Amino acid sequence: MTTVLAWATLSVCVILTAIRIPSAVRGENRMVFVLFALISLDILLSIEGPYMLIDGWLGNFNLANLLLRFMLYGTFLLMGIKVARAFGSAIGERAIRGPIGLAVLVATAVLTAVFFFSMDTRGSSVGLSDLDAGPALELYAALGRLYPGYVAVCLIPGIWSSVRGTGPGLLRAASATLLLGLGLMTVSQLFPLIPDSAEWLRPVINYSAALATALGFGGIWLSKAVASRKVAR
Repeated sequence: MTTVLAWATLSVCVILTAIRIPSAVRGENRMVFVLFALISLDILLSIEGPYMLIDGWLGNFNLANLLLRFMLYGTFLLMGIKVARAFGSAIGERAIRGPIGLAVLVATAVLTAVFFFSMDTRGSSVGLSDLDAGPALELYAALGRLYPGYVAVCLIPGIWSSVRGTGPGLLRAASATLLLGLGLMTVSQLFPLIPDSAEWLRPVINYSAALATALGFGGIWLSKAVASRKVAR
């Protein structure tokens, strides 16, 4: 089930990226194309087959996992700024790109690298599931969830206002889908409380969050394109 969900999520993200290629070539909203491409790469690196192949190229010590963490941080930074602006959330944008938000990002990135290189990471293992469990690994995993969760919390109030508003139905539906994805990311902060017997919930929540976020993000820009065409007419 998890494998099917992972590949389905990747397929959706790749399709959304491909749809944005013509607009990107014309110079329209290239950042949206970049974000969909980044999300696709994030998902690709989280799937076992591609992960093992890429990490093998990098030396078989899970450097691909560290690369994935940094790519996720960059993805959420760019997406957070873009979405906050789209919803007119000055508070959300300031919380992400202002001094506090940048301090959270830098601190998270530095500590992520510190804990990674403090561990014995030899032997490719998607999700680092085969490494010896210990405080460093737990903190490394928590840091990987921290920054995406922080950005999600910054965006949720502005998106919730759109869901409750009187805007076009497509925009409200897309906003609700994006809100679901971000809500699942905040839930991921509770992963340490999930018992080992229900460990399968973690990847399901992660991929569901990514899928909902990608669909919601795409739907928002589709709704804006539809609205622009109506105005032009």
